[in-house]
Amino acid sequence: MHMLWIAAAHAATLKVGATEAYTTIGAAVSAAANGDTIEVAPGTYTETPSLTGKSLSLVSRDGPHTTAIVHTGTIYIDGGRIQGFALYPGTANAVAVQTGSPTLQELWIEAPTQYGVVVSGGTPTIQEVLVNLAGSHSFSLEGGTPTVRRCVSLDATKYGFNITTPVTAANLLSVGGKYGIVINEAGVTADNSVAVGASTAGLAVLVDATLTNWAFEDNAYAAECFSGYDTTFVDSVAYNANSSRGCDSNALVDSDPRFAYWVAGADFNALDFSPAAGSPLIDQGTGTDTDGTMADIGIFGGSQGGWTDADGDGVVVLFDCDDHDADRYWGATESTDGIDDDCDGEIDEDVPVDTGEPPDTGTMDTSDLDSDGFAASVDCDEHNVASYPGAPERLDGADNDCDGIIDNGTAGGDDDGDGYTELQGDCDDTDGGRSPGADEIDRNGIDEDCNGYDDNGRGQDADADGYTDASDCDDTDPAVNPSAADPTNGVDDDCDGRTDGDELHADRDGDGVTPAEGDCDDTDPGLAPNQTDVPDNFVDEDCSGTDNYDVDRDGHAAPASGGDDCADLLNTVYPGAIELCDSIDNDCDETIDEECDENIGGGGGDDCGCSGTTGHAGVISLTMIGALLLRRRHRNS
Repeated sequence: MHMLWIAAAHAATLKVGATEAYTTIGAAVSAAANGDTIEVAPGTYTETPSLTGKSLSLVSRDGPHTTAIVHTGTIYIDGGRIQGFALYPGTANAVAVQTGSPTLQELWIEAPTQYGVVVSGGTPTIQEVLVNLAGSHSFSLEGGTPTVRRCVSLDATKYGFNITTPVTAANLLSVGGKYGIVINEAGVTADNSVAVGASTAGLAVLVDATLTNWAFEDNAYAAECFSGYDTTFVDSVAYNANSSRGCDSNALVDSDPRFAYWVAGADFNALDFSPAAGSPLIDQGTGTDTDGTMADIGIFGGSQGGWTDADGDGVVVLFDCDDHDADRYWGATESTDGIDDDCDGEIDEDVPVDTGEPPDTGTMDTSDLDSDGFAASVDCDEHNVASYPGAPERLDGADNDCDGIIDNGTAGGDDDGDGYTELQGDCDDTDGGRSPGADEIDRNGIDEDCNGYDDNGRGQDADADGYTDASDCDDTDPAVNPSAADPTNGVDDDCDGRTDGDELHADRDGDGVTPAEGDCDDTDPGLAPNQTDVPDNFVDEDCSGTDNYDVDRDGHAAPASGGDDCADLLNTVYPGAIELCDSIDNDCDETIDEECDENIGGGGGDDCGCSGTTGHAGVISLTMIGALLLRRRHRNS
């Protein structure tokens, strides 16, 4: 107990901001000790902080709507927490957990190239995290035993939540995507969840599972339960294409969940998945709530439904454009204050603006061509809704904030007036003496001409190792040069761009197999030739080149995974199958109903007029699937 008190007593808060002791997150992380808190002021921080090896609390002062991290590499975290940021990962995944027990909370992740959050190990807690427009899966839960609650996926290219490890989940929301939520691991709990607008199915289940208090709407299929597994739904509803594929036909109640506001394609701030008056979500299911004010079914119900509402305005953090201002939320009254009060993306709209131009008739001039809330007399660009006094500056070639300078504060603006922007190679856009072409002063510790070196000719051999700095990647260390050996020491000794030897012979993910030995992904210990492939999960664990994908369990995999099954959704169709009289090529020989086992009129041979056999059910099923995929109804509840 005494040791714990000492640690708490020495914990410090390091502040980051333009006027604070630290101007970058990375500098504060380097200076911090275990247990410290790093508090970040509003602004945009272009860096990739390293949060491994220390247990720190990295928190924003005012939340994700005002504080952003623009990073080009994945943010790895193995302890402490990261809370209250908007993350723009560029070409990387946003956040990855490989070990430890960190907390990810109140994050808005925008357009990751592949994954928003990827967990391959550890016991992280992930709550109130939203991922928008993921290039693959919004949440890829591949290893460890994470806890995931009150999280949102918007329009992922593939899956909203891909769960292939034991996960304790609750109150998930997936909007759009191919599959909303995929469960491919026994022992997963995921109650009080909602899937809407999925192009294939709101839910895919590849294990035995009991799912409680779910709601589905406007999916091509509400749920797809793969053959051989027993899926049980308890107190769950589905609407508009509520039929399920492979699931118990009585598992889902055909009832409109009646969300307060759900329209496909609408601005996310406007969506409201709380129950409308008369909704079957209200006080159904577990019975834990009986006061009529909160639903048991859906993302706001159940024991884990306590979403954060910091400003107490009744709108929870991920659905509130500013959860630190009780006067700002969707539907609030707009006032003349230069702020988007009603969270619709427009400032002071519908509020009369006096231009102040003579003659002043005492009337209010509401002329506003671009409907941005500012009249022509004060708006520097009446044809651009993103330009008005005080608007946030964007990298768009326009003067958004009407200060007379284009793109200032962005990578495309010349903030120091030296004629170069960051996109044009300016290595310090706050210093007019540093830019491409500037006069270099040798060996003064400053790279004036932004060529990456502190000298003019790049022909000096400062460390006398026989190599000039034109080829020596560290001209201050004689042990580092192109001819040096490259032992395992965390340094690129031989200047080949790779740390610790040829990366083909390095085992970076610690799975015992190098790329030279056949490891197809040396960043993921779960993918290697010594791993066991899990069928039908769309992952090639054993690096064989296929996923052993056989949906209908007829012993023949689909062509996409190296098999020869010409219809992997029907277990009566595969090479060598008996040809049935069902208008389907059962034996995959590209001929339909030859020598089929039934015919009309008693004729023999090839006189095969087919009637109602078991095969017709497959035809009808495929027809219904096509019809349901085309029938999407978007409605305003």
